[in-house]
Amino acid sequence: MLRKILITFTIMLVSGVLTFTLNIFDAPTVEAKKTDGVAEISTKPSIVTLATAMKNFRASLSSELLADASFPLGHKEFYSWTNVPPGRDEDRGGIRFGELSINQLTRFYEVLRVFLSDNGYTKVSLITKDTEKHLKDISPSFWASNPYHIALFGNPETDGSWGFQLDGHHLALNFLVHGDAVSIVPALIGTAPATIDGTVVLEDERDKAFALLNSLDENQKKKAIQKGRRGLRVGAGRSTDPFLNHDYSEFVGIGLKASEMNATEKEHLRNLIKTYVYNLETEFANIWMADIDAGLDDTYFVWIGGTTPNNPIYYRVFNPAVWIEFNNESGLDHIHTIIRSPNGNDYGIFALNRAPKTLLEHYTLEDHQKISDALFDYSFIRLQDIENMEAH
Repeated sequence: MLRKILITFTIMLVSGVLTFTLNIFDAPTVEAKKTDGVAEISTKPSIVTLATAMKNFRASLSSELLADASFPLGHKEFYSWTNVPPGRDEDRGGIRFGELSINQLTRFYEVLRVFLSDNGYTKVSLITKDTEKHLKDISPSFWASNPYHIALFGNPETDGSWGFQLDGHHLALNFLVHGDAVSIVPALIGTAPATIDGTVVLEDERDKAFALLNSLDENQKKKAIQKGRRGLRVGAGRSTDPFLNHDYSEFVGIGLKASEMNATEKEHLRNLIKTYVYNLETEFANIWMADIDAGLDDTYFVWIGGTTPNNPIYYRVFNPAVWIEFNNESGLDHIHTIIRSPNGNDYGIFALNRAPKTLLEHYTLEDHQKISDALFDYSFIRLQDIENMEAH
């Protein structure tokens, strides 16, 4: 009887606990859970430059706007983004471009300028400044004006770990500063139309891929070119990122491996990868590229679609330290690209994928259940504990 009662009680608790995940913790709980590893404030000049730009932007905001924009590290807003533009009345979290004055928006673009390389900043600037005009041509009554939201995480005034997110149409960038380190993943950069103000926004991303493909011999192309539908495999988030804890092992062995390329072909591969990595400011991109080079031979290249410049294409690059995808969504004038870290570094050290995904996993799989007493008004009993109780 005791066994039946305890099993029934445990099942009831499990069904309740499963409805809660770390993704929907409230801000204070996430802050308590995810900020144990906050770094000391860096004195590195390049990091000071980043922090100064962010402090200037924060100082330009009213107390109300700053409160609306601010979240603790690890908050669910960090994992909530999509390349779909917000509707006119949609609240995406944080603050909208349309709420900012010209001075405040200028300060924010100054933040982007110091985090991004010249090429990266040009792409982001063109996409964000053209989008409203393009959306009005599609459906002016539905889409919001200035369809971008800014969310701030942590505080550079008090800590060495902080970040921000730019979330909107055809653009989602997730930045994190952690001590001397800087990351930009996940990052989705897309464009429609492909040419804005006379500039082909993602020209290198396409041209360098063709340069790599055309450098391969026929046997290599047979391995690289795959059948199937074009489309991002590890793409944009929705309300929260469904690929936060993605298992990339399914892609191992698919495509042409870099270890089967000669030196010239590998250099074409590196040049393609650098087109994405060096959207980030050069100093920090160099560090990331060193990690990528360390596993270059374990990189897989996949191509789907036509093999001439007038064809819509898809390709991906899968390296232990970087995941890249490019897709012509519809014809040649609509492009999505994404770059992520398949080695668990998406969103940096405060990412939820560095911990169990659910409270159930945390409190049943770890040995330190005593912390549950602080969060629940009951004690969680594991099935294995029931066996032990009956044995005694």
